[in-house]
Amino acid sequence: MESSPQATVAVRCQRARSARGDDLELSYHGAMDVVSGTLCCGHNAGFFSNCTVTLWNLAEVLQAGQPWPQRIDFSRAFSAYRSPLGEGADLYPVFFEPPRTAMPDGRRRLPRVKHHGLYRFVPYGSLAPIMEHYFRPSVAVRSLEQHLIERHGIDLARTIAVVYRGTDKVAEVRLAEPEAYLAQTRTLLARHPAHRVLIQTDERAVRDLFCETFGDRCFFLPEMPVSGGGIAVHDLADEALQMHRTDFGALLVAVTHLLSRAAIVVNHTGNMALWICLWRGHCRGVEQFDDTGGFVDLRSAAYYQRRLAHTLRRACRKLGLSTS
Repeated sequence: MESSPQATVAVRCQRARSARGDDLELSYHGAMDVVSGTLCCGHNAGFFSNCTVTLWNLAEVLQAGQPWPQRIDFSRAFSAYRSPLGEGADLYPVFFEPPRTAMPDGRRRLPRVKHHGLYRFVPYGSLAPIMEHYFRPSVAVRSLEQHLIERHGIDLARTIAVVYRGTDKVAEVRLAEPEAYLAQTRTLLARHPAHRVLIQTDERAVRDLFCETFGDRCFFLPEMPVSGGGIAVHDLADEALQMHRTDFGALLVAVTHLLSRAAIVVNHTGNMALWICLWRGHCRGVEQFDDTGGFVDLRSAAYYQRRLAHTLRRACRKLGLSTS
C-alpha cells in the first residue's frame, strides 16, 4: 500500500538530516524538506521556546533563498507534550491551524526575534502576517479559550493580566521579586478602579500571594497547573500535571492567547512573554520586567544605568574577568 504524502513527509522529518541531500539543514535540529515544502522542526524544550525556534527556522529558510514553507511539521518536536499521541505524531495541527493557501507575503527576510529582549522594539508589523498564517490557534484551541472566558466571566477590556514566570527561569534571567509585580499592579488598579487582576504564574506561592493581597479583585484560572518548587510545570510528573500532556500544550496556547487580549499586561521576560506580545500584535498596554529583574521605564535614568551595568557584567563574564 502506497503511503500518503503526509506520511512520507513525517518519515523524512524523523530521519537524520545529513542523510538527505535535498534537505536544508537548520539550527536547533530543524530541516526544510525542499521537495514537499515542509519545515520540519526538531527543538524540544519549553512550549514557547519551541515556537520561538520555529520562527527562527522560518527566517533561516528565507535567508537560504527558499520559498515560504507550505506546511510546518512538529513530528520530532514538543517531546514534553506528546502523551497520549506518542512519538511520530505531528502536533502542529493540534495547536495551530494549518495554512490552507500559500503565504502571500513576498518578502525575502524575516527579523529574528529576541525572546529575552525588550518587547516594545519587536517589529510587529513585519511579524503580523507570519503570526496569522502559521500560528493562528487551532479551532479546538480557540474553542477552549472561549470556554475559559465564559466559564470565569472574564471581561478582557477590564482585565489586568499579571504574568509571573518563576521556577527554573532563574537559570536564564534575573527574576524580579513578586513584590515588584505587586507594586506595579497596585499602581495600575489605582488608575483603573473597575479592572480586575488575572494572575498567571507557574508558582503556587506567587498565585496565593496575589489572591491574598487583592482579594476579590484578583482571580486565576484553576485549569492551569502550578508548581510548589523550582521545577518547571512542563517537567512535572504526569500525576502532578493531572492532564494529558498534549491537552496541556493546547491549554497553554489557549491561555497565552487569552492573556494577549487583556486590556493591560504586566509581563515578564521569556518565551511565553514574547508570544503574548506577538499574538497581541503590539506592545501598547504592556508593562515589562526585563532580564535584569528590573522594570522597563525608558524615562528613568536608573533604567539605563541598570542596563549598562548588566551589559558590562555580561561582557566581563565572556572575557573571563571578575565582576566583583
